[in-house]
Amino acid sequence: MQALKFDIRHPDGRTEELRIDSDRAMIGSGAHCEIRLGMDQAGVEHVAIQLTPAGIFADARSFQPPPTINGSPFTRTQIVPGSVLGVGYTQIVATVIEVAGADGAQQKPEEKTSPLTLLLALIVMPLALYIIFQDDPNDGVGRAPQEIPELWGPPVTQCPQAGREGAQAKAVELFTKAASKQERRPFYVPDGVQAVPLYEEAAVCFQVAGDAQRSKLAGTLATKLRADVAEDFRTHRVRLEHSLSTRRFETAQREVRVLLAFLQGKEGEYVEFLSLLERKLRIKYGDQSKK
Repeated sequence: MQALKFDIRHPDGRTEELRIDSDRAMIGSGAHCEIRLGMDQAGVEHVAIQLTPAGIFADARSFQPPPTINGSPFTRTQIVPGSVLGVGYTQIVATVIEVAGADGAQQKPEEKTSPLTLLLALIVMPLALYIIFQDDPNDGVGRAPQEIPELWGPPVTQCPQAGREGAQAKAVELFTKAASKQERRPFYVPDGVQAVPLYEEAAVCFQVAGDAQRSKLAGTLATKLRADVAEDFRTHRVRLEHSLSTRRFETAQREVRVLLAFLQGKEGEYVEFLSLLERKLRIKYGDQSKK
C-alpha cells in the first residue's frame, strides 16, 4: 500500500517528517488538519493534498497568502518529485512511500478459514453493519451554522487602468478570461464563481475606455452569472440538508464537495462545518468520487 510522507521546514528552521497513511491530507491552521500550521501562516484549510493513481495533486483552499509550488502561486497543480510546496513561510516536500502493511510487518501466509469462523462472520457482520449505519455521520459535527459566507463582495466599481487605451486593453483581457472561466463552469465550479468579478471589472474598464456597448454586455453577463451561480449554491445547500435528513449519505458526500468547491478560498464556521462533515462521510463510506 502507499502512504504520503511530508518533509516540513518551519519558518524558525525546525524540520519535521510526517507520514500519513491515507490518500488525503489537509494543510492549514484548523484543529482537524493533518499538517497543522500557525494561524499567522495558513488559513483554517489552506491546501488539500490528494494522492491519485496519476500522482499527488494539491488544491488551494485559501489564498491569504497564496500557496506556491516552487515559488509560483497555483489553484490546482500536480506535485512532481522535488517540488517545494510553500504555505506562508513554511516549505513542504511531499512524496509517496510504499508501506509493507498496517503494522509494517510482512504479510503472513494465507490461512484457511474454518466453517465455524464463516458461520460467526455471517452472524456478526450484519449486526456490525447495522451498528455502523445507525451512527449518523452528522453526529459530532453539529448543525450547519446559520450564517452562510457570501460568494462575492460588492460588485466591482473601479478599473485598475485610468487611461482609455490601457483600460480598453485591460477590459479585453478580463472579458476573455471571464468568458473562458464561464465556459469551464459546468466542469469546475470555482471558475463560475471567479468569472463574476472578472466580468464586473471588465464592464467598468470598458466604460472607462468609452466602449459603452461592450461595457453593457459585460455588465449584463456579470449580473446574470451572479444570479445563476448564487441560485446553484442555494440549491446544493438545500440538497445537502435533504440528503442528511433522509440519511442518503452518499448523496450528502457529493453535495458537500460541490459546496466546498463553491467556497474555495473562503474561511469561516460554515466552511469548517462542511470540511468536518466531508471527512466523517469519507471515513465512514469511502471516497465515492472514485466509484
